[in-house]
Amino acid sequence: DKRPSEPGKMAELNSGEDITAQLLTCDAQHALKQAIDKHPDIKKLALKLVQESTDKKLDIMFNDLRAEFKSGTTKPVTYRKRQLMNLLRMLRDGRQVLSEAIQKDLHRDATSALYLELNQLESAAQHAIDYVSDWVQPDKVGTNLVNLPGSSSIVHEPYGTALIFGCWNYPYKLAIEPLIGAIAAGNSVLLKMPTDMVPNCSEAIIRLCGQYLDTKTIKVIGGGVKVNKGLSKMNWDVVFYTGSARVGKVIYEEAAKQLTPVCLEMGGKCPAVIFPSSNLYIAAKRIAWAKWVNAGQTCVSVDHVFVHEDVAEEFLTHIQQCVRDMYGEDPQSSEYFCRMVNGRHFERVKSMIDDSKSSIRFGGKTDSGSLYIEPTVLYFNDDTQNFKDSKAMSEEIFGPILPVVTFRDYKQVISSINAGEKPLSMYIFTNEETQKKEFLHKTSSGACIINEVFTYLSINQLPFGGVGHSGLGKYHGKHSFHTFSHNKAVLQRPDTTILDAPIKYPPYVPWKVSALAMIMGVRSRRQINIVKSLLLLVALLGVFQNRQKVAKFLHLLVSLVFGY
Repeated sequence: DKRPSEPGKMAELNSGEDITAQLLTCDAQHALKQAIDKHPDIKKLALKLVQESTDKKLDIMFNDLRAEFKSGTTKPVTYRKRQLMNLLRMLRDGRQVLSEAIQKDLHRDATSALYLELNQLESAAQHAIDYVSDWVQPDKVGTNLVNLPGSSSIVHEPYGTALIFGCWNYPYKLAIEPLIGAIAAGNSVLLKMPTDMVPNCSEAIIRLCGQYLDTKTIKVIGGGVKVNKGLSKMNWDVVFYTGSARVGKVIYEEAAKQLTPVCLEMGGKCPAVIFPSSNLYIAAKRIAWAKWVNAGQTCVSVDHVFVHEDVAEEFLTHIQQCVRDMYGEDPQSSEYFCRMVNGRHFERVKSMIDDSKSSIRFGGKTDSGSLYIEPTVLYFNDDTQNFKDSKAMSEEIFGPILPVVTFRDYKQVISSINAGEKPLSMYIFTNEETQKKEFLHKTSSGACIINEVFTYLSINQLPFGGVGHSGLGKYHGKHSFHTFSHNKAVLQRPDTTILDAPIKYPPYVPWKVSALAMIMGVRSRRQINIVKSLLLLVALLGVFQNRQKVAKFLHLLVSLVFGY
């Protein structure tokens, strides 16, 4: 009975439908929460419903995105540019909202949010708008003698429906930068934001993208591990992931089941090496900033330092002063020093300090209530074994701790770096050309930076990505476009009979064998160019009217040129 009850008199409520109809959403959720906590059977049923609901929603979004791509909506360059311009406008209009959200999630100040993420994203979006018309043009390549006359090219076509996993430590840059590449390449996209880690930033991106972008071709959702698992099992055309190597392997394994191409941006232990020839104050200042910005929660942060023993004390004095200059005597009260993202990461990093308390040079204070860990240097002097065995060196630190060890022979540093997994970035501070070349050519890393830190990420023309455990694939600028594009080989030839060379068809009589031997012989680039010129000359002379004469004439020309 749906008739309203008499004033002042509650209608008789017996069924679950009648009861829930009278509850506000928040009241219903509270009542359900209590029931789930008290009754295992209800909890089991609720979990089943959540999973079924999540899977159903993901399937609907996936099918909608695939249908939109197949309709051709995303392919015109004008459409891609329009979405990129809307994205650029979103970043500019949403600066305040995005800055406030990241302050809540990571205690990051507005200037750092602009400098480290938003400004770089605006630059990346503008770069794509300016150059996407060039990027989509086919690349003309050479054609071998067998396929002349003809033209060869590489056409860049979108993969289709792309999945992008955002990451919490730089929630805007690590989500929107690959999104720019996916849009520029002409894909439909699902972007998954880490609402379980940075809820305010994620919700801001979800809301803004819904307001500014075409939600039929670009969908942005949140969620945690369950959503990640559901998405990773679907048959995407390309997957882009940023995060830990542990989870990256799982994403890679699931993608392999569908033979889906992937780009994995992970991390690793990025070393810095300090030589006496470097400007020690500048080296310390740049490393201090790179280490403690975002409380060390940066995949390209300086993870640890090798410093020459002759300048170790001077370097340590400089870096301690740099921390004071940037964050004051009490970094906890500084508006510019961030916090650990959650309690789990706080405890993980704190345990590294507890493991090496005797090696603390400065710092070491922690506050679990505010998830604060003080900028800390662990100095191992020349005790390389203690350095290697420390908990801080057992995994990527991803926090505000900097282990430092001395060296005398830099070749031992090269051996130490090569003994571990290949880092995402490596930072060498020296003014000696020999030392630069040694590290450039005798080590492997995603990037090798001389006398600077990770500011190279702002250069749209440079690729960003790891090698081995630090990553698979590259992006930024044109490299993002190629990451989300399939390079299709195209050969075009005329179908006229007069230009259809008879030598490739049997029977292979002697004159055909001679002609094939001449055309298909392996030659240098210079020789091939000469032969192409000779063939053009033959075509201009109209000798093609007599095939046997052509073969003899070409054989004679090549014999004269190459001495056969």
